[in-house]
Amino acid sequence: MANKKKTLQFFVLAQCSVMGLFLFILAMSIFRLDDVRKILSDVATTSIPTLSQATEITREVQHLISLTARLTASENQSSRRIVKAALDDSLNRLRAPIIHDEFSDKYLMTQLSVLVQEIDELNALVTQRIDVEKEVSVEREALFDYLNSIFEGNDEQFVDLQHSKMLVSLILQIAQINQQFQLHELRLLEGNIENSIAQLRATSNNSASSQALVSSLEEAVLDEWGMIDKQANVMRIRGRSRGRGSFVEHLAEEVASNIEYRTASITQATYEHADNANRSVTKQISLSLALSLIVMLICCAIIFYIYKRIILRLIALTNLVENDSEAVKSQEAELINLSLSDALTNIPNRRAFELEIEKSRAMAKRHKWPLTVLMIDVDHFKAYNDHYGHTQGDACLKKVAKGLNKAIARNTDFCARYGGEEFVAIMPNTDQRGAGIKAEEAREIIEQLHIAHAKSNVSDYITVSIGAATFYFDEQNDWQPDTLLNLADNALYQAKNAGRNRCVFIRQP
Repeated sequence: MANKKKTLQFFVLAQCSVMGLFLFILAMSIFRLDDVRKILSDVATTSIPTLSQATEITREVQHLISLTARLTASENQSSRRIVKAALDDSLNRLRAPIIHDEFSDKYLMTQLSVLVQEIDELNALVTQRIDVEKEVSVEREALFDYLNSIFEGNDEQFVDLQHSKMLVSLILQIAQINQQFQLHELRLLEGNIENSIAQLRATSNNSASSQALVSSLEEAVLDEWGMIDKQANVMRIRGRSRGRGSFVEHLAEEVASNIEYRTASITQATYEHADNANRSVTKQISLSLALSLIVMLICCAIIFYIYKRIILRLIALTNLVENDSEAVKSQEAELINLSLSDALTNIPNRRAFELEIEKSRAMAKRHKWPLTVLMIDVDHFKAYNDHYGHTQGDACLKKVAKGLNKAIARNTDFCARYGGEEFVAIMPNTDQRGAGIKAEEAREIIEQLHIAHAKSNVSDYITVSIGAATFYFDEQNDWQPDTLLNLADNALYQAKNAGRNRCVFIRQP
């Protein structure tokens, strides 16, 4: 009694220890997980939205820089207006309250205000440049149309100029004015044009019309606000717009740098929180592993104790029950019987046939009597299956199996499904004459079942072909079951080749 009491106390103490350690591990895990939850909550509600907004601002600033470059390079007023509208939309998105909640301060707002002002000034410069370029282009086209009319006309007062190489050279020099993008090159071209005009004036005749033409060319090109001065003005405005555009791009890049600095600060703070959480979780894992090891050792001790005190006794009791139980043997016999039956036709299967042929061979050899094997095949069964379907095919095989059992009815005979549409029968102590009678009877019974077969070229109903082989043990004793099976299969092959729905017999020589 005292021993049982100590055993119970030991078991209760061990269980309490396990439960206590388990509760401690659970409490520590919950505490650490709560810290991690708080960090993840902060990251999800603060850091990630802030970083997302920073990414949105940076992307918008990059888009703003791209639009600024497009505005600077605009070649006409329609494209300028389109780009300016896109710039205004981008600036409005940058100044949206949902973004400024986290990132706006006095410095950033000042940057955005200056950026808006500089973009407006850049837009004005681009507008002025496009207008001046258009004016220069119109004047140049008018001048060249006028000169073209002189060359194509038949006015005798310009006949000397029409054939002047100097005039052609002057026109080519004038055509190069709008192609100059450096001021010193423009001034050099201006000097060349002055020389060409002077030479043209000297080589032309003294007609008033020719001199007037030369003077008008000089006035249109070289006078104040002539083509040279207007091109120089275009170059100055273009340079100012490019400079203003570069300044706007630089200012936008400063805004992006400011945002990137703030983003880096938030990222660093998030990383530090995550690192602290990682160290805490690592410590918790180590502690949990150590305590789990202790719990596992205690559980092993309990298991060993239970094994010694209870399991071994249960094993002995089980062995006793198994030795005296006939129910187990009955179940095993039933399982064996199920394994030897065909699930579809409920007659023996091929495995049962292989066992039975060995038994029949031994009996025939001992008693010196003949042994006959029938190989039975349903004619054109594949065509039947294809035409009527597998469900009807299964029903057909069931009827054929039932008919064969009816024909092969002796207690010593054995009929089994060999596989697919093939069946096999063993008839001990049956010679060739008796086998012929039983085989023909089986063939007729199957045909008289009147199972319609529209796809058979043998009959309107299901028929079978049968190959029979008989072995006489009083003549030869040394043989294997495969020998008789091969002979029966060969006879079946001959029956099929002879037109099916018939029996062919082979006697073992």
